[in-house]
Amino acid sequence: MKNGKLLASLLASVMVLGSAAGCSGGTESASSQPASSEAPASSASSSETAASSDAAGGEQLPGSGKTIAFVPKQLSNPYFVAVKDAVEAAAVENGFEFKVNSPDASTEVDKQINICEAFIGEGVDALVLIANDATALVNVVNEAAEKGIAVFLVDSGVDESNYISYIGTNNYDGGVMAAKWFGENVKGQVAVIDGFAGNQATTDRFNGFMDTIKEYPDIEVVTSDYGNGDMATSMTVAENFLTAYPDLAGIFCCDDFMAQGAGQAVQAAGKKDQITICGFDGSPEGAQAIIDGVMDVTIAQLPATMGRMSVESIIKHMNGEELEKVIYTPCEIVDKNNAQDYLTWH
Repeated sequence: MKNGKLLASLLASVMVLGSAAGCSGGTESASSQPASSEAPASSASSSETAASSDAAGGEQLPGSGKTIAFVPKQLSNPYFVAVKDAVEAAAVENGFEFKVNSPDASTEVDKQINICEAFIGEGVDALVLIANDATALVNVVNEAAEKGIAVFLVDSGVDESNYISYIGTNNYDGGVMAAKWFGENVKGQVAVIDGFAGNQATTDRFNGFMDTIKEYPDIEVVTSDYGNGDMATSMTVAENFLTAYPDLAGIFCCDDFMAQGAGQAVQAAGKKDQITICGFDGSPEGAQAIIDGVMDVTIAQLPATMGRMSVESIIKHMNGEELEKVIYTPCEIVDKNNAQDYLTWH
């Protein structure tokens, strides 16, 4: 367990200070859609239907003859699938050809770079990117911009580079929201499960939480560790927490996958009445876990909204409109009182 992680996180946050805030940090090992580091996946058949309908009706849709490529962190986490579905639906509705490809895991930074470079080589018109690493993706973003490809970042930021807009959660503020909820509902020792080093989104959530929780004297953060956005890993991390700190009162997890793993560890130890579990994402699975008593609360993001807004922003950019560099979508608290409303993505 990395008790020195708190210092490491602060150093990491300084390194990525210039980036926009950003995402869910999941790193499940198998993608829901096969990915390749050699070439992008072919476009969805629905986009071809949209193009033919456009031609048959004689109406010129905004995306006619243009292509949007979408490259998420991975596609085994339902959060990223929700973003993909929204981008695809909006793209097809507006006449774009839609293409998608992703790494198998959020830790596969080099594979994500290769996928982006392949799409750049194809000459797509716009690239919607959920970056796996805030620093490593800078060059590929700039390369796309040099080729006249409009790059829009969704959910996870990239360090200073030539993207058009970042669209997503203010993850630091989301961490602040989680800390305030803990301050009002928990007393005693608290632990934190972060995503992984280099993940801008979970780093921002961690920092927002840590900067705010110190305002509450009844709470002591005793330890933290990386869960790598993985449910099984986070379950093991939480088990280690429970062994080292038997009086633990709460665990803040920087995404819902990790919160579910931590919640399972707490249930197995028979300490559900003692320990409060908070996640981050507002996933349908997280909402169900709250209903089932595995989790207590989550900070909800709006991935479907982000996906739709990315396509709307692409159209505005292509029409010559000036866009804000950062476009934030809100966070909301989900608990047992409203979990039923979050059994589908917002």
